[in-house]
Amino acid sequence: MSDPTLFNTQEVLDLLALEQVASDRFIGQSHFMGSPNVFGGQALGQALYAAGLTVPERRPHSLHALFILPGNHQLPIEYEVERVRDGGSFSTRRVVATQEGRRMFVMSASFQTVEDGLSHQKPMPPHRDPDTLPSSLAQWRERGVADGRPFHPTPVDFRIDRESVAAVAEGNAALKQVWTRAPGPLPDDPLLHESLFAYTSDYGLLWTALQPHEVRISDPRLQIASLDHTIWFHRPFRMDEWLLFSMESPNASGGRGLCFAHIYNQRGELVATVTQEGLIRLRERKKDNIPTA
Repeated sequence: MSDPTLFNTQEVLDLLALEQVASDRFIGQSHFMGSPNVFGGQALGQALYAAGLTVPERRPHSLHALFILPGNHQLPIEYEVERVRDGGSFSTRRVVATQEGRRMFVMSASFQTVEDGLSHQKPMPPHRDPDTLPSSLAQWRERGVADGRPFHPTPVDFRIDRESVAAVAEGNAALKQVWTRAPGPLPDDPLLHESLFAYTSDYGLLWTALQPHEVRISDPRLQIASLDHTIWFHRPFRMDEWLLFSMESPNASGGRGLCFAHIYNQRGELVATVTQEGLIRLRERKKDNIPTA
């Protein structure tokens, strides 16, 4: 029996599928995730995939994205890749995502020829084995049903490690540890795994900034949206193997929250680092004059 909380493998692959319509121009479809707006991770994943298709011999080591306008999930997204530079070891790409001629998202990404070098890393924090933790998706689905809210399946499983965080932090600290993994084996294409990671990295990171304030993501007063997003890829990984997102929010002020994540595989290797700044507003229901992002 299929899991009602998760995509199947083909649906995961469809998330990143692109149609090439011209040289360095691609069309992607958006998938409904419960909001009329395009999920930010959708643009991140497809934009990185589009850029990577123009640099097949190199791996991404960093990207920086800005979310300009909310996208409409009912409309296709056009990605135009600019080949900024191809050097001896590095390639730079710029991707602009548009809907009906309106820019909604821009991303710069750098790709590098694989090479050896000096190596050190931040140690993996204390953690529980993900196989001993319950799936958070089932809990979210049950909570949504109880609250009368529809649940929408996701392309990856999530397992929250609350005990390990509670052992090192008091109260509602802006810390969170979450294991994530795709629902089944995926093809060996590294770009697929990197792009699915980019998609997944927009899930819940910004929520870390809500924890000290005891605000739930379902709070009707909450206006929350990604503003910018950066990923550094450190070491190879697979999205069909467990990855631990160790997250923290060092600051929230001025209607924005800043969050970091260090991502580890089960061997304790630091495979990526993510930072995100997002809009966080608590609106009074009676007031409708709050400016939009």
